Amino acid sequence: MKTYMFRFAIAAFLMIPFLTMAQSPLDKVYEKYAGQERFTSVNFSKEMFQMFQQLLADKSDTGNLEMKKMMDQLTGLKVLTYSIDSTNMSKAVSIYNEFAGLFPASVYKELMTVNEGRDSYKFMTKLDPNGKINELVMLMKGKHDVALLSLTGTIDLSSVSKLSKGMNIKGMENLQKIKNAHGK
Repeated sequence: MKTYMFRFAIAAFLMIPFLTMAQSPLDKVYEKYAGQERFTSVNFSKEMFQMFQQLLADKSDTGNLEMKKMMDQLTGLKVLTYSIDSTNMSKAVSIYNEFAGLFPASVYKELMTVNEGRDSYKFMTKLDPNGKINELVMLMKGKHDVALLSLTGTIDLSSVSKLSKGMNIKGMENLQKIKNAHGK
């Protein structure tokens, strides 16, 4: 019995690096800043998406069916926003640089960048081994906020654009520009 306990303890100890590597780069920074002053953090779990699916009970509405199908593929949504203090702009720059540094170009491919006045939105994707998008990241730098959003699961960009309209997430309306660009 002691031998099995000892083997289990060693196996669990050896698994720790793999478990921490499974975290998204956003998870670590999210844990670091969630609950701190000037930060707003939002975390939607897979269960929250399942609850939304139950609210879309009208099976005759094809839009609802499409939304339910898309939500079934999502595993999480995390948003971390820093409200800029105009008396400490260097902190805002530092936080933006920290957020931007989380997503190496070797893993996250830039999908598009949108610049509107003083607001800048950068969309990046991470692909699974089969070439499907399994994470969509939006990095936003604005006059009043710096924000980072990560959507995980099996992601269809056109469906996410429709979902984001309903959730009213600042910056995500720019995904519609991808669809418009591809439609031309």
